[in-house]
Amino acid sequence: MTREPTPRLTDLLEGTRRLALVGLAKNTGKTQTLAAILAEHAAAARRIGVTSIGRDGEERDVIDARIGKPRIHLQAGSLVASTDALLRASGVAHQRLVQTGIRTPLGEVIVAELSEPGTLEVAGPSAAEDVRSVSEEMIGFGAEQVLIDGAIDRRAASSPAVADGLVMATGAVLGEDVEQVVTATAHAVEVVRLPHAGAGERVVLARELALNSEPAEIAALLTEHPHANAFLVEGALGERLLEGLVSARRERAGRELQIVAGDPTKVFLSLHSPGWYRRQGISIEVLRTIELKAITVNPVAPQSHRLDSHRLRELIGAAVPEVPVLDVLDPDYPASPHP
Repeated sequence: MTREPTPRLTDLLEGTRRLALVGLAKNTGKTQTLAAILAEHAAAARRIGVTSIGRDGEERDVIDARIGKPRIHLQAGSLVASTDALLRASGVAHQRLVQTGIRTPLGEVIVAELSEPGTLEVAGPSAAEDVRSVSEEMIGFGAEQVLIDGAIDRRAASSPAVADGLVMATGAVLGEDVEQVVTATAHAVEVVRLPHAGAGERVVLARELALNSEPAEIAALLTEHPHANAFLVEGALGERLLEGLVSARRERAGRELQIVAGDPTKVFLSLHSPGWYRRQGISIEVLRTIELKAITVNPVAPQSHRLDSHRLRELIGAAVPEVPVLDVLDPDYPASPHP
């Protein structure tokens, strides 16, 4: 049987104006994924903008200095939202376009155009609304696509309020066994792809109740609203509330419940997957969704072990249907097209 040719990332990302890149852990190859996208755009002479939530592009890993971190290399004419201090420190000639007034621990974020190709660090805003704002600035200056570099501890990058699409990076650092990596990846994808909540009446839960509720309070909530099946959580949805609802339903041979969060970045699950809660009679849905465009894999865990890239991609592809799974460093990944 003939295998389908491997697509390029930029082919999959066509039409996505604001793209978030998020790694499920450190060293899952997120920066290599970003570098591949940038190289493909450069080969096609596309004008691109880059920013991040927090700091990225550093030369060495901030936790383990033995681990090299790929630098972010941009072409002349690229747009970047980073701090004035980091842009000056890079030594790359640039033209300041906008002083945003957004402050970070590394200084004020500015939007600039590079006058020459160069390598630099990127440290963008921390708040989702500020990332959206600088992304729109770069689009206004002609960026065909804005790449938003995030990380597992910067979940706001993948908020639908910030980005139109998402590329997720996973890899061998999640487990020594390939099945461990596949399971962890599939669970993360399940959260990212939570279904959109339809219209209907919902009981709004206060933030304090959602975060700090005791089992008795949750039982009282269901008693207080005997005919309500849908509850809207303002803010973060954690497992304390969900576990309480599971217990309350068991005690009462309970009704099916729908719990609605703002978007996938507001849902924090570590004990169980959304599918597990669904089997307990509790569906988790969101008001705003984001499209997962692709998954990239890094089969190497630095200073540790290596998995077989083809098998890893094959198993993730089987567990996560309809999402392309790529290894940008594998020989079967197509080289960037020449302009």
